[in-house]
Amino acid sequence: EDKKTFDLLNKANTIGVFQLESQGMRDLCRRIGVDSIDVIIALIALFRPGPMNMLNDYVNRKHGKTKVEYDHPLLEPILKETFGVFVYQEQVMQATNVLAGYSLGAADLLRRAMGKKKPREMEKQREIFIKGCHEKNKIPRVKAERIFDTLAKFAGYGFNKSHSAAYAVIAYQTAWLKANYPVEFMAALLSNELANTDKIQLFINECKRMGIEVLPPDVNESRVRFTAGERKIRFGLAAIKNAGEVAVQNLIERRNAGGQFKSFDDLCERVDLRVVNRKVLETLVKCGACDSFGKPRAQLFTEIEYQINRAAGLQRDRDRGQAALFDVAPVNVRRRTSARAPAEVDWSESQMLAFEKELLGFYVTGHPLTKYADILRRYELASTAQLAKLQDGQATRLGGIISKLQHKTTKQGKPMAIMTLEDLDGAVETLVFPDAYARCAMNLRADAAVFVCGTVSLREDKPKVFADHIIPLDEVPKRFTKAVHIRLPAETTAETVLTRVQGVLQHHKGDCPVFFCFMYPDGKLVFLDTNDRFAVAPSDALVRKLENILGEDTVWLKVDTEKLTTAANGNKRHGNGRGNGGPDW
Repeated sequence: EDKKTFDLLNKANTIGVFQLESQGMRDLCRRIGVDSIDVIIALIALFRPGPMNMLNDYVNRKHGKTKVEYDHPLLEPILKETFGVFVYQEQVMQATNVLAGYSLGAADLLRRAMGKKKPREMEKQREIFIKGCHEKNKIPRVKAERIFDTLAKFAGYGFNKSHSAAYAVIAYQTAWLKANYPVEFMAALLSNELANTDKIQLFINECKRMGIEVLPPDVNESRVRFTAGERKIRFGLAAIKNAGEVAVQNLIERRNAGGQFKSFDDLCERVDLRVVNRKVLETLVKCGACDSFGKPRAQLFTEIEYQINRAAGLQRDRDRGQAALFDVAPVNVRRRTSARAPAEVDWSESQMLAFEKELLGFYVTGHPLTKYADILRRYELASTAQLAKLQDGQATRLGGIISKLQHKTTKQGKPMAIMTLEDLDGAVETLVFPDAYARCAMNLRADAAVFVCGTVSLREDKPKVFADHIIPLDEVPKRFTKAVHIRLPAETTAETVLTRVQGVLQHHKGDCPVFFCFMYPDGKLVFLDTNDRFAVAPSDALVRKLENILGEDTVWLKVDTEKLTTAANGNKRHGNGRGNGGPDW
């Protein structure tokens, strides 16, 4: 009966919650209003291909849209918890027991016959049932036949309640943990998926949405698995690709025994190099787990072979009892080696990020585009990796960082620019000819995060982009959003929630129209067009604030996928603001 748990379920913030994290189940949680564990049991039983037609009947009865009726008063105690709808196999068995005097064993045989739909056996059981109803409860033949047909209809789809209840208990427990101990719960989820990079990426994104920081791996701070702190989770070493749990265990055992590693060479001296081998050390350096030693990753990487040989020699000497004699020389050699490591060997940011993405599944260093990930996902038509699949001359738009910029002059003396636009997938050379340069010169700055609208050229080995317009990435939502749609469950949205939503809209005033989509339990949708005074300036901040109130995936921005230019006002109303290509609600 925990309010925080049911709030989480009704907002459908159920990523990681057992049985309730699929998109369909999340939508159903919002529509139906989860207010007890009985409802969770029923949802798990009903959310299957067979009984989906029973689902709307259940939801409508729960919300009073359809009157709850029973074919016989004796059925009320059996069907009351599911609002008069046969949902569970046990209900079919109970009904035959109470109405027709079947033993529970015989009732189970009848249920199986109904499920397999054997005509001859069904006719035989029909007569037994009708006779039992008359003898035990004086039920007329016509009514008994109708009840038998109802039982037969649902028996084929009925779910085992004990199975569904066991699942529902775990579903509730995981929801309770996420609602009350979010950091510990997410750390456990991540630890449970050490070998699944896709799942780790999904859960890290969920952590970000929840305001939980995921700290990078560190040989002096991380444990084998993910560990929870104060609104923070430390990346587990065993989740690093190619690290291996045996090697990680050895590293942590040596750290626990002798204290934190003072330097990279100290680490190499103390671990068992037979398990923490060259490949493991390279992996730890490349993903940033050794950054706390204060040396550039490239420098540490070039030292690995030397450090392995030096540490192996030290360990051999210790095994022979000669440590005191040979400890001094390697230290001096180490200092000379460290001192001569050239600074220019340090990796570029793109190279470091590529290693992090490969080994961890996310960017530790923090790609400058990371904060724009949602904008890119919603508004760009292609990434640099997809340009080659387009047609020569096709209009497109994409976002990225201006990593290189050259201002030039044409033969006619007009200014133009050649720049490299770099996104999370790669880079593309972008040409800004004089007309476009005149429009966009103020946005052409090295390291600026921009959105390029233009055409792709495939006439050379590598695609190029001819820019028509270049705007700051921050301005993209305002320029390319036609309408903001907010999804609300009609039956379960309280007036206080609408008041909070109104407050958010008022703090983000603009020109973009807002529509409410009220979702009814039977699946019907009602769109409400708001007054112009509710119009907003679309932004990621607006979406985050609304979804903090309403739950994940409740706000949908209708993107203008056709507009490749950037008029001063991109948010004029177009009919009802929905048009074609709306969300698949």
